[in-house]
Amino acid sequence: MPEINVARLVELGKPLVIGKAEKPVTGLKDVLVKVEACCLVPNSKNLVSSEHDGFALPKLPCVFGLDAAGVVEGVGDRVMGIKPGDRVYVDPLLTCGTCHHCRRGRKDLCSNSCLRAYFAQSPGGEKLLTHYPLGALSEYLLSPDVNVALLPPSIDFATASRFGYIGTSYGGLKKAEMGPGKVLLINGVTGTLGYAAVAIALGFGCTKILGIGRNKERLAELEKLSPTGRVQTVSSEDGKDIAAWLEEQTNGLGPDALYDCLGNGGNANLTSEWIGTVKRGGRAILAAGGAEGEIAQGYLETMSRDIAVLGTFWFTSGEVDELIALIDAGVIDLSFLRHEFFPLAKANDAIKMVGDRPGGAVNVVVEPSK
Repeated sequence: MPEINVARLVELGKPLVIGKAEKPVTGLKDVLVKVEACCLVPNSKNLVSSEHDGFALPKLPCVFGLDAAGVVEGVGDRVMGIKPGDRVYVDPLLTCGTCHHCRRGRKDLCSNSCLRAYFAQSPGGEKLLTHYPLGALSEYLLSPDVNVALLPPSIDFATASRFGYIGTSYGGLKKAEMGPGKVLLINGVTGTLGYAAVAIALGFGCTKILGIGRNKERLAELEKLSPTGRVQTVSSEDGKDIAAWLEEQTNGLGPDALYDCLGNGGNANLTSEWIGTVKRGGRAILAAGGAEGEIAQGYLETMSRDIAVLGTFWFTSGEVDELIALIDAGVIDLSFLRHEFFPLAKANDAIKMVGDRPGGAVNVVVEPSK
C-alpha cells in the first residue's frame, strides 16, 4: 500500500510525532481528499495536552487535526456531484445520519456525533471516531461525501480550513435572528469565534455590533472592520461600567441579541449579567464551550422579558453552503484573517503558536502536503 506523511498524537502532553500511514482507500460513499490546509485553533492545544471530563479522545496513537480544505483525488462508486479535481472544505462533524435529529436536518444535534480525529461525547460518537481515523494533519484524509462542501475559486484553502469556527458563529447568529437594523452584543469578541461573528454580523446588515474583550489592540483592530463606526468595543479590564455603556449604546433598549463566545476563562456569572442587558423579546446564544458555572435567571424576569436562551455547537450542511455563497459574493468579508503557514514537519510549532492565543485574526494553518 502507498504511504503518506502524518502527524500523530502518541501521548497526551507530548509533541506530535511525524511519521507514515497507509494511504486510505475510498469506500462506496467516501471522498479521498489531498489536504492543502489544516486549521489549528486554541482548543487544539488544550486537547493534546491533557484529558478532559466529558470528552473522549480517539484511541492513541491517532492522526490529529480537525478542519481541512483541499482537492478531491478520488471518490467512491456511489458518490454523485463530487469529482476528482474539485476544491473542497471537509466538515469534520461526523454523524450517524439515521437518528431523529439527523433525519430532520439537524445533524449538529446528532446524539452519536463526533468531531473527526478530535473528540466524542457519547458512546455512539466514540464508535464513529474509529470509522474515519485520519485527521487533517495528514497528506490525505477520507470523508463521507455528505461532509464535503464545494469551494469556488474565490475562496483560498487557508480561509476555508477555518470554516469550522466561522461556521459555528454563522449558525449562532442565525439562531440569534441577526439581520438589517439589529444590534448584536458579543462577549469574547477578540477570539476565534468573536472575530468571525463581527464579520458575519456586518454582512448580515446589523446596525451596530458591540464587543466586550480584553486586548485593547485587538479591540481597536475590530473597530476598524467598519469604517462607518458600526463596531464599538469596550475592554473588560478598564473597570468601566459595561452595563451602563451598553445602555448608552442602545438608547436604553439593550442589544437585540447576545452572542457569548468567550470560551476558556469565561464566567457564567458575567454571562448571566449580559443576558440581563438583552432587549425585551431578544435572544442569548451560548457558544462558549470552555465557560464554567451555571446561568442564573429569575423565572418571572425571564418570562416577562420574553428572553430566549439558546445553545449553539456547530452548523448544518445547508448553513455552510450559505456561508460559502455569501463569502464568494463578497457579502461576508474575511480579509481580516492573517494566515500563518507551517509545513507538516513543523506541526508542533503550529500548536505552540496557537496555544499562545494570538487572537482571532490570526489563522494558524498546517500545510500537510509541504
